[in-house]
Amino acid sequence: MTLRVPRPKPGYDVKSLPLKPADAFLLSRIDGVLTDRDLSLITGMSHGDTVDALRRLRDFGAILLDGESGPPPQRGAADGARRGVDTERPMASGGEPFPLGRDALQQADSPPLYDPAELDEPVELAPERKRRILDLYYRLEDLSHYALLGVADQADKKQIKSAYYQLAPEFHPDTYFRKQLGSYKQKIEAIFTRITLAHDTLTSKQRRAEYDAYLEQTHKNRAMAALIEQTPRDIATITTAVDASVRAAFAEPRDLVGSPGRYSSERTPAEQAPAAAFARAAAPAQPSPEAIAPDRAGAPARSAAAIAPDPGGAPARSAAATTPVAPAPSAKDRREMFARKLTGGLRRGPAGAPAAASAAAASAPAAAVATAPAAGAVSRPPGGVRSPESMRAVDALKARYDSARNEAVRNQIARYSEAARAALERNDYASAANAYRIAASLAPEDAALQKASADVQRLAAVTLADGYLKQAQYEAQNGRWVEAALSYAKVCNGRPDDASAHERVAYATLQAGENTRRAVEFARRAVELVPSSVEYRLTLALSYAAAGLAKSANGEFDRAAELAGNDARLRGLIAQTRDQAKRYGKQV
Repeated sequence: MTLRVPRPKPGYDVKSLPLKPADAFLLSRIDGVLTDRDLSLITGMSHGDTVDALRRLRDFGAILLDGESGPPPQRGAADGARRGVDTERPMASGGEPFPLGRDALQQADSPPLYDPAELDEPVELAPERKRRILDLYYRLEDLSHYALLGVADQADKKQIKSAYYQLAPEFHPDTYFRKQLGSYKQKIEAIFTRITLAHDTLTSKQRRAEYDAYLEQTHKNRAMAALIEQTPRDIATITTAVDASVRAAFAEPRDLVGSPGRYSSERTPAEQAPAAAFARAAAPAQPSPEAIAPDRAGAPARSAAAIAPDPGGAPARSAAATTPVAPAPSAKDRREMFARKLTGGLRRGPAGAPAAASAAAASAPAAAVATAPAAGAVSRPPGGVRSPESMRAVDALKARYDSARNEAVRNQIARYSEAARAALERNDYASAANAYRIAASLAPEDAALQKASADVQRLAAVTLADGYLKQAQYEAQNGRWVEAALSYAKVCNGRPDDASAHERVAYATLQAGENTRRAVEFARRAVELVPSSVEYRLTLALSYAAAGLAKSANGEFDRAAELAGNDARLRGLIAQTRDQAKRYGKQV
């Protein structure tokens, strides 16, 4: 089996891609480590559907596959002509062109689902024919009837028959009469049987309607499950986005000066005062390069305070004339600026700095006078101690930050609560559950919102279980026991106390010849829920027999007989089940 490891392609914009919910869910699980098989198990998608989804994501440019370092080659008309595919064929509902029935498996970018060693089997088949048989055989369970025949879901009866008669002869057993086929004989027969089933189903009005309903229900179930599953990631993303947006707003340089915007001109004078005080308090303690550089005449430059307006009304020197324009702050600068805001611009000097500063002041009183702060400036005590004005500015900033974040959270809660109510009105329970869970996570103290979220979660789980039940019933009616067992198990996830669903998992598992221990587990749970059911005890007895637990099986048969009493129907069912248990090779 060839396994491939997809990895995200750097730089793609997921919001711009026309992704289906299932494809988006799969894309969220791709990390460059998991193989296609791993992704199939994690997402619950079949391996064939996973491979098809990976191919679509690759064509969209969202992922890279093994050995790729750039975008995949575009498949245009030249590629279609080279493979003999009609590039003008109608598109499927999902935007993918329908492959012709005979060419459905000729997808050069799809990894094979079979073990390459199977190609080495010595049989009377050409290598290319071997590949076609193996490709189709291992994808049978993943292909819809429409995809198998290579027709659109709106195809009429005439088109379906034409596609069938084009494809069927290639896999008809008579085509390989008297040839040594080995294990390929069984595969060819299985393919022909499935092609015939597709034809018979799609050419019958009633059976086709039932099949179309099944396909629609399957797609709904996958979409609902994907939407509910992605909620925890949505919660983390939204919470992070709220914090990041508020931090970014407070890290902008406009918060330090009187620039227009929410945090300057739109604020009242009372709100601007703490910010102005903070701007002075947050300035670095060291003098600027302009303050220590000599002017053109060679005399020492004045301090920043010296260019401020004179209290007596004398005009001030322009700051632009002496100070070069600062470059736009980087993200790191903004983070550091924000940190200084929260600490009041506090910078502690090395040990002994206060004493050295005092000595310098005593030896050079003229310099101390020249660098004294202007009127109204914040005094910065030695030793890293905040002034009262600086502390008030920091407190005001923190209060503003908390207020802004709370407002952003309230807006998100209102947004997702409204989205949840709108989804409920259109009976979209998965979207409603997703939106309510997000809103509730942002307001853990809101009891009413928590209750609404829990109620909708239960409603969504029940609705999804109902959908899986319809899917499972169709699969069981058509003998697709592996899929039926999986679908019934998903019913149990939404209905943990549904004894019938648990019994159906056990029965379908036995019919599929799958894990007998799993059958025992679910049958036992069904009996625990309804101990008086003779049918459930017979399924448990059959599961015990298949697992080689003859003694336990006999015990369940005896208990079933006691419950049946003189009921002839139930006694006949017990005898029939005993005979069925013998087919597992266990004497019961």
